Amino acid sequence: MAAALLAGTALVGGTAAAAPVAATASSAEPVTVTVDGESAGRTYDGVGATSGGGATSRLLLDYPREERAEILDYLFKPGYGASLEMLKVEIGGDTNTTDGSESSHEHVRGEVSCHAGYSWWLMREAVKRNPKIKLGGLAWGAPGWLGDGEYYSQDTIDYFIDWLDCAREHDLTIDNVGVRNEREYEVQWIKDYRAALDAAGYEDVRIIASDEAARKGEWPIAVDMTDDPELFDAVGLLGNHYSRGPSSATAQALGKPLWISEGGPWSAEWGAGGSSASIPSLINHAYIDGRITGVNFWNLITSYYDGLSISDAGLMRANTPWSGAYQVQSAIWAVAQTTRFAEPGWQYLDTSSGYLEAADTAQGSFVTRKAPSGGDWSTVIETIGAAAPRTVTLSVEGGLKARDLHVWRSTAEDRLVRQPDLRRNRDGTYAVTVPANAVVTVTTTTAKGFGTAEGRHESAFPFPYHNTLADGGASGQTPYFSQMEGAYEERPCQGGRKGTCLTQVSPQPAISWAAWKQPAGILGDLNWSDYTASVEAYVPEGGTAQVLGRVSNDAMAPVPNGYGLSLDADGTWSLGRGLPGGKSWLELASGSTGATGAGWHDLELSFADEVITASIDGTRVGEVTDDTWISGMVGLSGDYSAVQFADLAVDGLRPVRTIDASRHRGSFELEFDGTQATLAGLSGARPGSAKVSIDGNEPVVLPYGGKREVEWRSPVLVDGAHTLRFEVPAGPRSVGGGVSVDRVEVVPGNGGPSSVDDQSEGTGQGRLDYQGEGWLSCPGCINRTGLYHSSVTSTTVAGDSVDFRFTGSSVEVYGLRASNQGIATVLVDGVEVGTADFYGRTRIGNQLIWSSPALGAGEHTLTLVATGKGNDSDSGRGISIDRMLVHP
Repeated sequence: MAAALLAGTALVGGTAAAAPVAATASSAEPVTVTVDGESAGRTYDGVGATSGGGATSRLLLDYPREERAEILDYLFKPGYGASLEMLKVEIGGDTNTTDGSESSHEHVRGEVSCHAGYSWWLMREAVKRNPKIKLGGLAWGAPGWLGDGEYYSQDTIDYFIDWLDCAREHDLTIDNVGVRNEREYEVQWIKDYRAALDAAGYEDVRIIASDEAARKGEWPIAVDMTDDPELFDAVGLLGNHYSRGPSSATAQALGKPLWISEGGPWSAEWGAGGSSASIPSLINHAYIDGRITGVNFWNLITSYYDGLSISDAGLMRANTPWSGAYQVQSAIWAVAQTTRFAEPGWQYLDTSSGYLEAADTAQGSFVTRKAPSGGDWSTVIETIGAAAPRTVTLSVEGGLKARDLHVWRSTAEDRLVRQPDLRRNRDGTYAVTVPANAVVTVTTTTAKGFGTAEGRHESAFPFPYHNTLADGGASGQTPYFSQMEGAYEERPCQGGRKGTCLTQVSPQPAISWAAWKQPAGILGDLNWSDYTASVEAYVPEGGTAQVLGRVSNDAMAPVPNGYGLSLDADGTWSLGRGLPGGKSWLELASGSTGATGAGWHDLELSFADEVITASIDGTRVGEVTDDTWISGMVGLSGDYSAVQFADLAVDGLRPVRTIDASRHRGSFELEFDGTQATLAGLSGARPGSAKVSIDGNEPVVLPYGGKREVEWRSPVLVDGAHTLRFEVPAGPRSVGGGVSVDRVEVVPGNGGPSSVDDQSEGTGQGRLDYQGEGWLSCPGCINRTGLYHSSVTSTTVAGDSVDFRFTGSSVEVYGLRASNQGIATVLVDGVEVGTADFYGRTRIGNQLIWSSPALGAGEHTLTLVATGKGNDSDSGRGISIDRMLVHP
């Protein structure tokens, strides 16, 4: 009897139907699965991911060639990493669509550029690794000239045809195109789109509809298709976002392929999303519950800056191209448990797919697919929500292979590890035990080896930073510069300047999805606090240019959280800041330079603690005192005129101090005073490694060899005294094969207070050490509550604690206040000193929760312990850490 029958349900005609039950399986009982090659089932379309929804792959383009190739292999190369079978890219529209804007191929009517942006490059790289990969395109927003601002217009149809023509120019075959991301659709437009595709020679390009969000029950497009034969013919496949559950009976009855065209847990951590939304669960449940045959995860890779919306949502992480570092996270192997052991075109086996327990689907699920010929098959069993191991007994029939059953397993600790082959029992069955919170694939296929490449050591963004802004390559993307709104490309400089300059090329507001109010782009480090940002800007007639500083907001907000100095062509200048919440801008000072007309000008913003100084063309024009935004990145902005920028510089308020370290050989410690340190040296010919750490925090491994420069840059540190430790393994030192440390460059401090974000984890000085099982981190929250750096770390479990070791005279705790927040016990240097109450009637982040009394200068440890209690007004017991503020 099939396991689905033992479990109480089986797929019948695509819906869950009651089945005869001989016995009810308890959590302690084994489950029997009949792998029946004669079972009916739909065709497997594949597992893929989306690059888009706001420049989520932007920083991947800037990686060094070697590491970039390794990352792409982990994503797309069959038999190496995730082995993705589908890739959807955003059809760029010059507008923010979650984490920035992607450049359009047609900024203005009739001027098509098939090299704008980086999606063409990404698709070519994917196809190079997997020629069979299915490519799709979908627009979130679009340039404002389309239909005079009307998305569903003939202009938009023609615009998409131009995009397909560009794809053809790049030798890319597009499998499917969407209508619009998570917005209402228009039936007649879809029909007209189909007719236009056919007329342009794109009969094989399928329309996927309608990419609506969180439609868990009925799929509206399916109802319309049922009643409209022309629409039925126009739509090639149905796609829904974040359904996680059953498709509708109406959708299934259409006989079209059904996809979760965007979904996922928004995290690469093992088991994120729980038993319904974790990667292994979602892939299995999608078919069991809804006969969904394709799953597309958002997003492909975390190659966007920390602090932007939904950080760490990618299948792997690679957002520090200046260092070459990347992290192959659990999501890669969770996907591989399916993609490495089946191919698009295989058939699902309905009676060999189901839940380990029908009454409690969290206990696990299994899905079986078979090859079109030859008798190969694979069963993926997941127990992400199970509390104990489960034994699954397999019997094989229906013309399938029944020998040499291989087993591969992934857990939170291990990635795609081969287990001993299954041995046949006397009764002809096979038994496999699946640990709790694991995924196992039983297969007749022979998997190849998996990737073992590792990125370089992670290092902070370069500081000081200088860029001429004159080299953006073929795509026009200036290294490390991430568009938030509008489009910036390299164009010939205006105003008598030679060469090329970074130019804002979008001439009008877009048909937006989640737009900023004006074009802008950012780069840098969220923890930069005291610095000077300067840029040369060409302000065209009637235009405006702006330099931004201390930018730290969620990109979904229309106004940057930070400060900006703007200059109009008529000489008017303004210094202002975004209001918390990101909805409006507050002017702090304004005036006029007296100079009018188009021309080049030097714009400069300087930050020293709470004093912000603005200068234009070398003359100080304004100074304000404001402490709303205390750290953040730099940015360039303006209006929808062709504003140009050149020679961007981010410098410290004091010159960097260089400490000669050439006398050191082998391991050493170096004390310094400042806010950041850069270690520089030269490696010898023999490969090896060293470790470097700051203030007792976890060391970073520095690989070396090949006679190349070695550089490591610490994170931004609490202003004050620090200890850098450099360690080399025992044995031969730098001569002939080690690493010679040449110098340590130190960014001097300003003697002011320093903030430490909740995401800065560690066990040494200046980091937060979270202890307990209940802590949950939100590293890129959609920030409508004013969180510092768009992140917060929370727990509701009594007894969970966090230690913060620091050197200073006092410390302040900032957190999220809300009606569901409670009380923490506060200890300083191990002595209980009071409580911190996180309760607030209004939900708002970055709020002062507790301040220490004056402490003796020196090292201290602050400890917060969740009590599981609240005051008389609260409705919950949580505590949420946003940042710590240390006073020297």
